[in-house]
Amino acid sequence: MSINNTSQDKVNNFFKNLENFKSHNIFIHTDKDTSLKHAKKADSRMKKLSQIDGELFAVKANIKVNSFPFHAGIEEFKNNISFEDDPIIKIIKKNGGIIIGLTNMDEAAFGGSTSSSFYGRCLNPRNMKFSVGGSSGGSAATISSGLAHNAIGTDTMGSVRIPASYCGVSGFKPSSKFISNKDLILLSNTYDTIGFFGKNINNISNLFNLINNRDYNIPLNIKCIVPTQIFEDQIEANVLENFKKTILLLKKNNIQVIEKELNYWKPNLHRKALLKIVENEGAKNLSDLLVNNKSKITKLLRYNLEFGQNINKTDIKKIKEDLLKLKVKTQNIFESFDLILTPTTPQSAFNIEKEQPLNQANFTSLANISDLPSISLPHNGTYEQPFSIQLNAANNNDKILLKISSIFEKILQ
Repeated sequence: MSINNTSQDKVNNFFKNLENFKSHNIFIHTDKDTSLKHAKKADSRMKKLSQIDGELFAVKANIKVNSFPFHAGIEEFKNNISFEDDPIIKIIKKNGGIIIGLTNMDEAAFGGSTSSSFYGRCLNPRNMKFSVGGSSGGSAATISSGLAHNAIGTDTMGSVRIPASYCGVSGFKPSSKFISNKDLILLSNTYDTIGFFGKNINNISNLFNLINNRDYNIPLNIKCIVPTQIFEDQIEANVLENFKKTILLLKKNNIQVIEKELNYWKPNLHRKALLKIVENEGAKNLSDLLVNNKSKITKLLRYNLEFGQNINKTDIKKIKEDLLKLKVKTQNIFESFDLILTPTTPQSAFNIEKEQPLNQANFTSLANISDLPSISLPHNGTYEQPFSIQLNAANNNDKILLKISSIFEKILQ
């Protein structure tokens, strides 16, 4: 992709290069005329409004953008148009960002392969045989393809970080207090979190700084804990090998890495527990579609929502109590450590012809359960199947996490 300075050039290059990725099903809606209009305004300004002024942003289709479709990949909603902007979109527009289009996603943000939308499967720009992950796969593929350097998605159990890992880009899930989820087509009102993708950490930080502009000092000696149970969690050999190489590299660069069991965290068990809460809340949030036998939701989504609907209140209460205990114990880790360090996923991007792994979110779910800011950073692996590490920081320490991530990014490059 050619590099040009003006925002109009960026818009024109986007649409030119989009032709090369039509078969990848990355974007489901674009508006060239409006994008060019905003680009012209950005180019005419004597002084930039912000660091994102004139930059292109892709947005997941469950987030409101005025005059754009608003359907979350749900066929029943395919003719819905939004007449307002989500708060995060208002911030982007106010600061000169240009919404270039909507990206493909899993139906209702429930899925791990970006294949269940009525628009069809999104394909990985690095290799069309491998999954982009889900449910925010279109936004991750936007960055990986080079079509844009900024994208927005949502993360419920890892739906930003897993696609970021499979596509070899950076993906950030903030703490929940910073960005409202109230205007989304909600799957889980408790856990749905708007997150960011970027070509690098700087892209992500430039946007997050508009939400939280306080400055924080990072620790002089960065101390990471690696929970040893991840080594026993059906982790693929290539992921384990790359992770161990990453640990050695970090240690050579004076990052403290301590391996220790967190015996109260059971990655597979707690991922399954979180999934039940998501299914239960999804059944409530999408109840109109669920009770209507003629609604056009897929059989798989209906099955999962019905399962969630049928979980009794006593079981839900017990699960929530158990997850709260995990949350409290996890927060206590940060009295001794700055970060929890893991691979982002137990496997690299999987072949779309094979069955989707059930444990994709085993490592990412902890951040959702405990409301931790979390980021996936690419390092090593192969071009077609990249490898990423995940960094989790204490609740609301988002700015510190982003600053440390910039340090890690330089080490890993």
